[in-house]
Amino acid sequence: MTTLYRIASYAAFIILAGMLIHLMNASYLEPTYLGFVDKAKDYGDMAKIQNAIEACSLDALQLCSFKYSGFAHMVNGMLFMLLGVAVRQMFGSSNPVISQLCFVAGLVAGFGFLLTGISDIPGTAYAGLLRELNPEHNAAILLMTTMIRGIVNMLAITGLGWFAAFTGYAVLTSGVFSKWGAYYGYILLLPGLGGLVNPIFGFMYIALVLPWLFWLGMQFSKAAKS
Repeated sequence: MTTLYRIASYAAFIILAGMLIHLMNASYLEPTYLGFVDKAKDYGDMAKIQNAIEACSLDALQLCSFKYSGFAHMVNGMLFMLLGVAVRQMFGSSNPVISQLCFVAGLVAGFGFLLTGISDIPGTAYAGLLRELNPEHNAAILLMTTMIRGIVNMLAITGLGWFAAFTGYAVLTSGVFSKWGAYYGYILLLPGLGGLVNPIFGFMYIALVLPWLFWLGMQFSKAAKS
């Protein structure tokens, strides 16, 4: 299992890098260059969404935050599924039921992030073709794609919250891994569950997940060495 745990460690750190991209986009690039200042309203403004999609170019890379997030979401989605496999293997003997729940939650999170990325990249390209051929439905198509992306992204955030919480429980009941990250994992339930009530609460996960991913990567790295 050394190879699996080493790959899981790399996966956690790559996901961490992807989350840093999201954080940079949300906190700097999008409010500075694309006008997304009020997160409760601006992401529902289809004129701003259209501008963010169409403004990206090789000579204006600061306007390409939507594409950066899209590719990061696709990579993160596939790697979250791998983390689900690694956590199931790690705790399969000490806590078989929780390890299976970790696996399922990892799949849900991974599937949600992967679908978010697919919505961002090929989905946006397909929507662009539809908008070009059906200009009278431009706003409706933008609304449709934005709605779909928001739903699958919330699926990802909820899955992530449960994955972190189940992993934390498995750690605390098995004695494997350090405990601070296990307790911290329960914090990630807040955006996961809060987002089911109001999506604004769900977006808190971007900053909260960073220490947990660093902890998870370090724990799998230690497991691979031992």
